[in-house]
Formats: sequence, C-alpha cells, structure tokens
Amino acid sequence: MTNIMILTGAGISAESGLSTFRDTEGLWENHAVEAVCSAEGSATNPYPVHAFYDARRGQLPLVSPNPAHVALAELEAAWIDEQRGQFTLVTQNVDDLHERGGSRDVLHIHGELASALCISCGARFPWKRDLLVAQDCPVCDDGALRPDVVLFGEATCGFSEQCRTMWDGVMAEREAVTLT
Repeated sequence: MTNIMILTGAGISAESGLSTFRDTEGLWENHAVEAVCSAEGSATNPYPVHAFYDARRGQLPLVSPNPAHVALAELEAAWIDEQRGQFTLVTQNVDDLHERGGSRDVLHIHGELASALCISCGARFPWKRDLLVAQDCPVCDDGALRPDVVLFGEATCGFSEQCRTMWDGVMAEREAVTLT
C-alpha cells in the first residue's frame, strides 16, 4: 500500500475563473490586506472583512470545477476503490470546487468560504449566504459569527490535528524507506 497526499493552491481554482490573491489584477491589488484579511482588521472593523468574503462567496455559484478538479476526484475514487492506500487532498483554497468536482475528503487548511465560524464557542456551520457582522450563532446564541477562513495572524485550521497525524505517517514511511 502506498499513501498519497496532494496539495493544491490558487492555480487550480484560477482555471475555473476565480480571482487569486497574488496575480496581476489579483485581489490584493484592489483591497488593503490589513483591512480585509487580517485578524487585527477583523477585530477592529469586521465590516470590510465580511463584505470581502461575502463577495467571494457570491462568486462560487458562478464558477464550475475544471478538468483538474475532476481528475483529482477520479484519482481519489480509483485510489480508494482499488485499496491502494490512504488518499489525502489538502488545499489552500477556500472555495468548494474540489468537492463540487467530486472529491470526497478535502482538508481546507485556510478555511472555507461556504462555512461560518463562531468566535465565542468555536462551532462551524455550512453557510451559503451573506454573513451579517452580528449574526447569531445557532449553538451559543451569541452574535459572533464570522467567515470561516484563516486570516493573517491566525493558525491554519484543521492542520494541527489531521495533517499532523498524516504528516507523522508520511515521515515514518519515508524513514522506513530510507532505512531499508
């Protein structure tokens, strides 16, 4: 058995028509990073942060997975169906194009546009519409929901537990191969 881990980034979603942050005419060209993508900016004035991610969430229904998304989903399905080992797809992207392309298990290390996070209780929820700054949390009833994305100044989400376990396994396999 061989385990496989694939990491994707902005390029795969750019092919579907989503703007990237760093390209010429990218999202950074039209927005102050500190105002819309930092933990400090979110704490100081959450309105631009919510508006920025609401606009990005609104783009999702306008784009479709491209052949690369579909090919990765097909590889995942074949890998698992043929019992070749563990298949892990890790993406830095916050869109849902991998899932819509057919991938079953995607680890979004920078969060997800289609999710909201309660900063009071830590609960996460699927979220498809605009997110009000004082939106009530369905679990704790506090008005503390925000976009479920990693902002500058925050740790990557999900990476600490799931990826660390997987990374330890990859390194153990590498060490075993090196020793033999």
